[in-house]
Amino acid sequence: MTATTGVVLVVVLVLFFALLAIRLHVGLSLMASALVGVLLLRSTGAGVSTVSNQPFSTAADYSLTIIPLFIVMGIFAVRAGLAQAGFDLASAALRRLPGGPALASLAGSGMFAAVTGSSVATVATMARVSTDAIVRAGYSIRLAAGVVCAGGTLGVLIPPSIVLVLYGVVTEESIGQLLIAGIGPGLVTIAAYAVTIVSLVMWQRRRTARVPVRQGAGNAGTSDALGEPDTETSSAAAESGAPSRLDVSGFLYLAVIFAVSIGTIYLGLATPTEAASFGALAALVILLLRTRPPAWLHEIKEALTEAVGLTAMTFLLMVGAGVFTYVLALSGASMSLVSTVTEADLPPYLVLVLCLAILLPMGMFLDGISMILIAAPLLHPILVGYGFDGIWIGVLVVKVAEMALITPPVGMNAFVYSGAVREAGLGTVFRGVAPFIVADLVVVAVLIAFPAIVTFLPSMSGAQ
Repeated sequence: MTATTGVVLVVVLVLFFALLAIRLHVGLSLMASALVGVLLLRSTGAGVSTVSNQPFSTAADYSLTIIPLFIVMGIFAVRAGLAQAGFDLASAALRRLPGGPALASLAGSGMFAAVTGSSVATVATMARVSTDAIVRAGYSIRLAAGVVCAGGTLGVLIPPSIVLVLYGVVTEESIGQLLIAGIGPGLVTIAAYAVTIVSLVMWQRRRTARVPVRQGAGNAGTSDALGEPDTETSSAAAESGAPSRLDVSGFLYLAVIFAVSIGTIYLGLATPTEAASFGALAALVILLLRTRPPAWLHEIKEALTEAVGLTAMTFLLMVGAGVFTYVLALSGASMSLVSTVTEADLPPYLVLVLCLAILLPMGMFLDGISMILIAAPLLHPILVGYGFDGIWIGVLVVKVAEMALITPPVGMNAFVYSGAVREAGLGTVFRGVAPFIVADLVVVAVLIAFPAIVTFLPSMSGAQ
């Protein structure tokens, strides 16, 4: 990469961040800044040709058909009330445990994130419902903020995950194996979050027990405490807030969709695209079964309209990232980076940690999908060149990219939560999220130390 191309690359990056600063859509910001790069590196004709041809070449990949199918499957499932049914069932089953409402919120967020594949959408949807349930049970809004923001990140690993699909597309790794590989780390992350919740509540209980209760003191549930000082009040509130009638069938339907879409991939009975179509069909049938006939047409129309919007947004990000990646390749930056790191003869695990650490500051400006689309084509060849397994690397990169969405100072999930729950300031949200960031770091360390957590299921499956 020459000095001239280096200057052009700096101009492109500065323009990109400037466009983000004025709140232009990420996909359009990538495309506009990349167009300027092509114009500077080549010519006006080449720039016009790139902008006209690159979007088609980026989006014309047959494997991308899995994305709208998973999106519409998730929206059908949400409109059928399956995520809410899972949340209600978890609330009833876990309400007597320490931090029961928070654990139920974690389970609900995980289920919602799994069927939607969007961290931000999960936080925006679950923020108000989960916060009300947790605070009503006597816990603090700080705990609620941490649980909801962290719970939203579960959809990145628990299949069907749109982010894992996109990673497979841009790196040419097996999409089916990536989806299966996300199950183990997803369960480990849920366990780590659950242990964090219970630990916070038990620590606060012991702390509260050592402090004399002052007469006339206010309810600690509205304070900045993490736990519940009054067990009897909390239990009563949790029981009163539990749903009077559980929708067990809704949870079973959710399990059916998971089995149809992911089970067939694991058994090798269907390709990821075929499995996504089976899942979408199953979700449609379930929506029809759980909706009164006069409302069928309206529900399907609204679901398809929402799916078209989300699909268009995802593909706009892909097209913008595709043009941006083309500029990086045209400037020689991609090859220079790969060759420089590979020839540096650094310890492989040091390179791995450095590559993963690069993703955290990216979360200050970008959502998880944008980070993967930009970073994966650069980081994947470097890490695979050091001999690491491509599927294992994919799960680690995706996990850290989504973790960046709750990392201060600009974790996107924190801002979404603060906007949805006005009484929760950003300071409170970030303090609530902090213990879950520690849990995420522990999970990443465990996945690095024990790669079999990621690779065991794919190696046993017939995933394509």
